[in-house]
Amino acid sequence: MTQQPSSAIRIEVLRAADAPAYKALRDASLLRSPEAFSTDYATAVARPAMIYAARFSEPGSGPFHLGAFAANHRLVGSLGFEREQALFKRHIGQIHAVMIDVNFERQGIARQLLEACIAHTQRMVGLEMLQLSVTASNERAIGLYRHAGFLIYGREPRAIKAGGAGHDRLLMVRPLPGCPDLNLSAT
Repeated sequence: MTQQPSSAIRIEVLRAADAPAYKALRDASLLRSPEAFSTDYATAVARPAMIYAARFSEPGSGPFHLGAFAANHRLVGSLGFEREQALFKRHIGQIHAVMIDVNFERQGIARQLLEACIAHTQRMVGLEMLQLSVTASNERAIGLYRHAGFLIYGREPRAIKAGGAGHDRLLMVRPLPGCPDLNLSAT
């Protein structure tokens, strides 16, 4: 398949109408990299596409997902964001479900999604930091997150068990402007 250059990629907020394409991307990603998710393929593939639509809202008004679209509005990547709901944790946002279509990897799409998410979250009143977890063996993703200012603050051993093997997850945080010193050292 001919790959689109990343300059042809548009980053947009996902809408309810994008749920079927999101489900297809998610199901394919789960099948290819089960250790990167906290849901298994058999469970996810049985879910109706519209269950994901509830996660799609405008940045600042609830959880949102950004989509990377190629020609003909083809969804080739996505990234999810959710702000903590508990009053004493509202200063924390979680990035999750970063997925790129296998035919569009290594084109900077994940970087574009991450940069767009950070830009949206920097405008959210009271949000001080972003957190995420990543499979410890996923060196490319770890490099992307470090380049974007994320720091490792912990490791969850055997957080995911897929195919009989345990996979550690690294816990990462990125302070946003106005965040007090986190007293972390880059590792």
